[in-house]
Amino acid sequence: MSISYWRRRNNYYKLLGSKCRSCGEEFYPPVYNCRKCSSSEIYDYSMPKEGKIISFTVLREPMSSFKNQQPMILGIIKLKNGVKILSQIVDESENNLQTGDSVKLVFRKIKVDECSDQIHYGYKFVKIRV
Repeated sequence: MSISYWRRRNNYYKLLGSKCRSCGEEFYPPVYNCRKCSSSEIYDYSMPKEGKIISFTVLREPMSSFKNQQPMILGIIKLKNGVKILSQIVDESENNLQTGDSVKLVFRKIKVDECSDQIHYGYKFVKIRV
C-alpha cells in the first residue's frame, strides 16, 4: 500500500473534498487552488451524502481484483451541491436503475489485496427506496 494512499485515506472514507474560502466553490476530488477564482484559500469539506444518478454503465468484465463484483455498475452521481463524482452503485440490478434515481452514500468493502489479504474499504452508493 502506498504512502500517498494512507495520507489521502480520509478522502476515500469520508468523501472529503475541498471548498474555497474566497468564492465558496466546492470540489471533489480535493484541489489546492480554486478552479473558479484561483484562490489558494482552500479547506477540507465533507461532501453531501446524497445525490442523483446522471449516467451509469455496467462492466461485465472488470479488472481481476474486482471479479467477484461482476457485473459492476459504475455511475456518475451529481451530489446535492452540484459536484459530480464517479462511483460504484451497489445492491441493485441494472434493470432497476435509471438516470434521475436518488442515491445515498454507503461505506463498503472495495476489494481484498491479493498479496497481503488486507481489506480496502471506501464509499459506494445505493438507490434510495421511497
